[in-house]
Amino acid sequence: MMLMQRKIRPDCPSPDLNLHEAIATIYRSTGDASAWREVASLLARVFDADAVVLCHTEGDAVRLLGEGLYNLSPEDAAKLPVRYSRAALPPAAHHSGAGMVRTVDDAGFARDIDRLPGGARVLTVVIPEIDHTEPQQAAHLSVANTGGRLPFSANQQDLRVLLSQHLTEAVRIQRRFSRLQRKANFHSMAILHLGEAWLVVDRELELVDCNPLARGFLMRSELMRLRDGHVVFPDADTLQRVEEAMALAWAATGDLVQINLVKPGDGAQVSLEFKPAYLSDDSHGEAPDGLMILVREVDRQLMLKIEAKAESCKLSRAERRVMVHLVRSGQPPAAIAMAIGTSERTIRCQLSSIFRKTGARNQQELIRMTLMM
Repeated sequence: MMLMQRKIRPDCPSPDLNLHEAIATIYRSTGDASAWREVASLLARVFDADAVVLCHTEGDAVRLLGEGLYNLSPEDAAKLPVRYSRAALPPAAHHSGAGMVRTVDDAGFARDIDRLPGGARVLTVVIPEIDHTEPQQAAHLSVANTGGRLPFSANQQDLRVLLSQHLTEAVRIQRRFSRLQRKANFHSMAILHLGEAWLVVDRELELVDCNPLARGFLMRSELMRLRDGHVVFPDADTLQRVEEAMALAWAATGDLVQINLVKPGDGAQVSLEFKPAYLSDDSHGEAPDGLMILVREVDRQLMLKIEAKAESCKLSRAERRVMVHLVRSGQPPAAIAMAIGTSERTIRCQLSSIFRKTGARNQQELIRMTLMM
């Protein structure tokens, strides 16, 4: 990487700078992540910098902000948040409940970047994590070279205060918009998979939400059970595979995360697909609220057991259809009626006939009797 040297005039920002255009560019980046590179180029002109890196804090980490870099390779820019992240508060402040505030060692970064000319100025921008419960902080801008941090001129200091506020607000809008979009995507995904079993869990595998099909699966499956509000698995190996898949899904990289589990006994397969779930629009940060797990059964044995039970008890065609919905999903009569397209009263009459013919006292007992065949 080679950086072009030029005469540095710290007391005179670029004369062709249009402040209104600059602010408009900052806010345009809220809907276009690639525009952050244009923002970085703009900041280089404002602060007469030879290189610029834009970062944002996320929890206890610092990350690059989109393509927010100027006159640096992505590899060199990535060194700033990865290698030079540090806590801005002393350890005692963390224990007092002030929270973990992150910044970067900009002088160390400017000193250690490969092939950086000795007099080159590097501008680093760290935009704080947006938390609705804390007072909003402005973005931190600083300029350094291999000799250490450099002061801003009076003109640059005024612009620094103004632009840091707009940078922070732009990131706040971007994150808010991103979460609204992801929340809408989750609801669209739930509708898209209406005919499939899906559930949402948190990091501790506590059940957050599920549809009736998933509820029925948890009632009868030997691979996944609901115990004290948490999803549990039959052995440590299965749990480890699920936790490894969840770790990949929590990273929210967009890659497909899927594992196949084999039921003990009949050898039937169950496919679990993990997707990040954004359930609310008022949380800060980029982390999902939970994970949606799509459960797809490849289970001919279950259908054979239902058919065998229905045949032995001489159920009618309509009763068999109700029994299939009941055993596979565990749905209440109202939900079965909606799925089939008939009245709840009709479903209850058919259930009474099924219970009489099979000898079952309730839905749970009918499911257990069918699975034991």
